[in-house]
Amino acid sequence: MGYDKDKRQIPDSLQKFTKELPGRFAAGEFEDERSNRVGRDLEGFNKALKKQWTFWKKAGVTTAAIAASFMLFVGSGFVSPTMAKVVSKIPPLSAIYNDPEQDLSERLTQALKKEGYPVKQVNEFVGGGDEGIIIILDTPEKQYQDMQHNVLKIGYEMVRSKEFKGTRIEDYFVKVKPHREPSEEWKQEQAEIEKETDEVFQIVQAALEPFNYQHSVGYMKDEVEIEIPNNETQEKVDQIKKAVENALAANGKDHVGVKIRKFDVVKRDQYARWSDAVSGMGHEFMTYKKYKVSGVGYKSKDGLMTIFITMKMKSTDKEAASLATDLYTMAEEFIKSDEIWPKVKQDPYRIVVRTKDKKEFNMEEKQFK
Repeated sequence: MGYDKDKRQIPDSLQKFTKELPGRFAAGEFEDERSNRVGRDLEGFNKALKKQWTFWKKAGVTTAAIAASFMLFVGSGFVSPTMAKVVSKIPPLSAIYNDPEQDLSERLTQALKKEGYPVKQVNEFVGGGDEGIIIILDTPEKQYQDMQHNVLKIGYEMVRSKEFKGTRIEDYFVKVKPHREPSEEWKQEQAEIEKETDEVFQIVQAALEPFNYQHSVGYMKDEVEIEIPNNETQEKVDQIKKAVENALAANGKDHVGVKIRKFDVVKRDQYARWSDAVSGMGHEFMTYKKYKVSGVGYKSKDGLMTIFITMKMKSTDKEAASLATDLYTMAEEFIKSDEIWPKVKQDPYRIVVRTKDKKEFNMEEKQFK
């Protein structure tokens, strides 16, 4: 069945696609140019991806959603009851994130609109050393100047409210900016990009239909990138590439190249299995400041899954060893919980707790090396 742009239905495989993204990033499947975008703020990320629309984008998926899947390897909001029990000294995350549709940006948007402010957009920026929210007001300059102070006050009242006490959110910056309509030149450029992308999309999709193609396709800088599993026969790979090239040429798009990128099926499946575990730990450890964790990631090599927990402390800090022990123990119990262990299919794994000065904690000897 072809793509129906009027229905804008999200493909059934979208959930699997976005779930795999963090693992694919960790596995180094993306080129440096694409990977480097992860560290940029969301607004910049969205603008950069204007020229890299995928089939999923054309199905109504926003670039912000894809960006969110990358950022910090978290976003599922998954928290195990076992994890909540282990960290019983603090409120469970569900007390803050009990409604997946009510994130901070949405809540702040509703609060401001309730007060009558013309909110255009509220963006939450995570990752890196500076995290916070930017509120965009759709109003003339004079009214913007009159509103700015009160809008800032409402924003800070929310992020510093009691429910966010002890979390990284209470340290968020809050900025207010006026909405600026893009130039006509920029609008025209985007319209041309969208038109070209639509045309290429339709051509490539039609060429791939006979092959029952189920993987993602990207388009950037006059090049179509087609994902192929590494267990596919070379004969079929050649047939797919040739079919797409011929279809593009026949439709006046011979300037568009075709690139085949193979991916490791076994490794990608393993990353997908571990997605909830890593998301749960990352969400827990990085939300609460008491853990002093700057990042949680994972890496698969030769079937062994390594979970990396990076502390903000140096190995020489007095409390570093004690905290590393706690982090290791909590991660171990979480992975072995009734909710997670069956999902990861009892894969071999190891937990690495490391410090800001790149020392790894040895759990047996209770020291850094």
